[in-house]
This record gives sequence, structure tokens and C-alpha cells, in this order.
Amino acid sequence: MKIILSTIEDAYAQSHILKKEWHDFASSFSMNRQKSFLGGRTLLQESLSLFYGVDYLPKITTLSHGKPVFFESRYPFFNISHSSKLICLAVGDHDLGLDVEYIKPRRNIEGLKKRILSDEEFEYFESLSESDQLTLFTSLWTLRECLIKVSGRGLVDISSIVADIEKRTFDYFSVPEGTGVNIIRLDSVLNHDGAAFMSYSSKAGEECDFYIFRDGQILKTDSPEILYRYAKVSV
Repeated sequence: MKIILSTIEDAYAQSHILKKEWHDFASSFSMNRQKSFLGGRTLLQESLSLFYGVDYLPKITTLSHGKPVFFESRYPFFNISHSSKLICLAVGDHDLGLDVEYIKPRRNIEGLKKRILSDEEFEYFESLSESDQLTLFTSLWTLRECLIKVSGRGLVDISSIVADIEKRTFDYFSVPEGTGVNIIRLDSVLNHDGAAFMSYSSKAGEECDFYIFRDGQILKTDSPEILYRYAKVSV
């Protein structure tokens, strides 16, 4: 699996490589939405060209809950996530998930905690400072977003995921056995304002290569330290 990291502006600046139909499709979006959409499609096309020898962006369709996939199964799986000024792409040979989130105050965080955290997680949170709660909640949110992107089932399933913070395990019926989630601090890779977590899925023993997209080039970078590895509970 490969993960490509970029700022939205850097990716969008190269969107002229896309066919006109992609720009036409995004023309009704707000400018910010246009930049993130076209930036993501640019990263995807550049990655297909470099890693798979495909010099155009194939037809993309969506699954029942909105997950984008290539229409033809001969092309790789992919997942795109963005937060604020950052955008990330994962490509690989199996279903995968990816999520990036800045650590920032959230409206109604108490309601969100009650909605998605298990009783054990909620009790664990109560012993932490407000700042530590926000940091931990952000990492657990990326964990859950990553998993529902693997499953393709969308936010409808987010409260079905139960994580054990101390054991670093999760239980979620919609992903296959052997699925794991790795959590990193994204600001350890990109020199950028603010702090962010990124979660990405993997299979047991799978290696992941990291790249930076800058000035129209995909450049390999050191793999970041994995802060937390969560594994699916074995049945």
C-alpha cells in the first residue's frame, strides 16, 4: 500500500492534468470544494501513472453508501481524506481506509462522545484533562472513520465500533479478520500548521510506503512512527 500526502493547494495547482470532464463536473461546487475534489483526483491520477502505468483517470463510481471505487475491478483500490489544508490518498490492492483530522475544538463533543464511545471508553475519558480528551477523541475518531471507509458502509455504522484503548483492539463486524489500523501524527511528516492524526488500515504484515506530493512530483519520504496499532478482536 502507498500513501501520498499533500496540501490541497499543491495538489490543486496541478489539476490542469485532468481531463476537462472532471473540471466540468466540479464547476458547480464551492471554490474550497472544487480545490479539494480536483486536488484529490489529481493525486489519484499522478499515483496511477507513477505506480501502475495508467496515464489517465478511469471511470469512478460509488457503492451504495457513497464509497468511490473504480468502475473496472482491474484498477487498484483507493481512499482519499482531507482536513483543513491537507489532503491524503491511499492506493493498494485490497479494500482500504484512510482518515485525517486536525486536533481542534469540536462543537458538542460531549454528545459525540456519548454517541460513539463504548461505556469503557467513556469511563477512560473521564479520568483525563479536557485537552487530553480532545487529543484522544481525535485519534479515536480517525480510527472509526478509517474502519467505516474500509467497510464502505458510511457513518451509519460508526456507533457499532468498539475500541479497547488499553489493549489497542477494536471490534467491528463489517471488516474482515486480519484488518488493523495504524495511527500516526501527520504533522510529524508534513511541516504544516497545527497538529493532526491520520489513521490508515492495513493487513497483517503489510508494509506501507509514504510519499509527499510537491511541485508536481511524488517524492518518497521516511515512514512516520506509528503511535498506536489497533487490531481486530479475534472471534
